[in-house]
Amino acid sequence: MKVLIIGAGMGGLTLAQALRRAGIEVAVHERDPAVEATGGYRLHLDDRACAALRRHLAPDHYQALLGSSAGWQAFRRFAVADHRMRLLFAEPRERAQETLMIGRIPLRRLLAHGLDGVLRFGAEFTGHRAHPDGTVTAHFADGSADQGDLLVGADGVGSRVATALAGRPTSAPAGVSGIAGRTPLDGRTRPLVPGLLAEGPALAFGPGGIGMFVTVHDPAGGAVVDPSSCTGVPAMLEDPALIWGLLAPDGRFPGRPRELDGAGLMRVTGALLDGWDGRLRALVRAGDPATVAFFRFHAADPGADLTPWPAGAVTALGDAVHAMPPTGGRAAATAIRDADLLAGELARAHAGESTIPMAVHRYQSGMAAYAGDAIRTSMQPLGWVHRLSGPVGAGLARLSLPALATAARLGRRVTGARVA
Repeated sequence: MKVLIIGAGMGGLTLAQALRRAGIEVAVHERDPAVEATGGYRLHLDDRACAALRRHLAPDHYQALLGSSAGWQAFRRFAVADHRMRLLFAEPRERAQETLMIGRIPLRRLLAHGLDGVLRFGAEFTGHRAHPDGTVTAHFADGSADQGDLLVGADGVGSRVATALAGRPTSAPAGVSGIAGRTPLDGRTRPLVPGLLAEGPALAFGPGGIGMFVTVHDPAGGAVVDPSSCTGVPAMLEDPALIWGLLAPDGRFPGRPRELDGAGLMRVTGALLDGWDGRLRALVRAGDPATVAFFRFHAADPGADLTPWPAGAVTALGDAVHAMPPTGGRAAATAIRDADLLAGELARAHAGESTIPMAVHRYQSGMAAYAGDAIRTSMQPLGWVHRLSGPVGAGLARLSLPALATAARLGRRVTGARVA
């Protein structure tokens, strides 16, 4: 059996690692020029994703992952605040469940470790052809091709593999976009970090449908295991930073934000945060322009058939089939779960217990049972943004957000708070 994987994101690389450990030949084709050539900031790996990676990585490999990650202490609760960074309500997190917080680039580098010879960069997928004998050929922009028994599209939002299978795009713009960046934490910026971030990330909302996600990312100060103990596979630590991401309805962004550089996007962010907490605005101004980027959020329909094609020699995973905005912190973990499920089914086919089409069918059925919920969870904050963006919502926000913050400060129990 040979499996072709299009895309070296978290799902594609996890699948490659799992298949290699199962003795299955694999080839990964990625259009990026290098493993570090990726955007993104910090990723949240829940207990299911951690369990999958623990199964499919060698012990010293998984130890390097732990040495590169902050653990439960970095996510003891999730807070919701108003635009003055006053706590509205908080959701405690269970310590019993393993949770890792890791930068996107370190995780991608770690998942690519050991895949020399099977991971090809600079390979832009252009299309595929299925053959009567059940095999499939992938074609690339440089004229090259590769043939295998299964083709897996792990090529993210706008996936060419999934679009070809479905005959249409598998996701649509969510109507909300974001500007995100990181601010280095040092003696000048650390005192500006709002105190409510000491126990975990926060999502703040203000009038006009503006939202802001903020979290402290400091794996070096709270790695799960001592990074110096990672001798077999080195740990990969990032410098401490405040990760921030502004959310707003598409119509609130001036001009063509995709064409702006980091400095220009920081100016747009500052303008949209007019009237917000002064410390937060100062932290955005102190951001590193090289890390700032604009993102248009996409989402699949959680109520639709996410894989509307017959099970066969081609399938897809991750954002290629269940795109979701980053507001739920679920995308990477769900893609890793997909890879774990598909790898298990393919291992059974490799052992002669089923066939590739049966393995794909079982994977697609199993994925449908949890992916829709992940999309819905990730879409909830976007619903708040939309409700607050209109004239009625803005008026309610001006009245309700300060009142909720006051109630929280007085120690009253605020649950199920709604602003519309």
